[in-house]
Amino acid sequence: MAVIIAELPPLRRIDNIDNYLNMIGGIIDYVTHIDIPDSTFANPSANAVLIGALIRRRFGNVEVIANVRVADHNKVGLTALVMGGLINGVRNYLLMRGDLGPGVTAVPDLTPVSAINYLRSIEQISGARFGISISSFEESYIRERLNAKPDFAMLQYTLSMDDLMRVFTVNREFNVDVYPALLIITNKSARVIGRILNTEVQVKPDPIDDAITRARELLRYFPGIYLSAPGDFEAIVEAAKALRKYL
Repeated sequence: MAVIIAELPPLRRIDNIDNYLNMIGGIIDYVTHIDIPDSTFANPSANAVLIGALIRRRFGNVEVIANVRVADHNKVGLTALVMGGLINGVRNYLLMRGDLGPGVTAVPDLTPVSAINYLRSIEQISGARFGISISSFEESYIRERLNAKPDFAMLQYTLSMDDLMRVFTVNREFNVDVYPALLIITNKSARVIGRILNTEVQVKPDPIDDAITRARELLRYFPGIYLSAPGDFEAIVEAAKALRKYL
């Protein structure tokens, strides 16, 4: 069965946690994993590992992927974070460098690649699964990331099949589970997607049908996808429900 991951919006206000959990409750029956961001664009949000633990306690066996900014952690802190997550049922960790805003400095101990190599040497966290973020589509960069032998990889936004096929081709050597983003382009999400891609994106007359068409194409080459629609989680729910008809 294909892996279908729903990307949550970051939790930036802790006074609406019940609404946040209700939102998650509306999609868990239609996806295999929940992806939890961690302080995107260097704008603080609730810690993804702790939110993952809360989701696991509330909803049982749903798999969560906690995003971890290695720029925020030294070796001791990162190990402790993963140990605490494992105790609470969080076993999937997407390692990324993390954005740095004005006045924000990075902890220099680790990169995503060196973090995977280091964490794999720690016996206490042998049950964790480590993923890596691939944020460029240059072949040498893709190869470097996949050469770390992550358990999975998640790709940066792109609407270019050429980009995705380059990853697919390089990955034949590594056989990593790679998950591209299925961008659901709606009136609410188009502006953010366009800003990230640095181009204007077109909203189709039926955004969900357009997303499902592209999802079926992506699943010809990849074992799963993650659903993303910045600012429009309702579109993610609609797309997840529609995908169930084809999987």
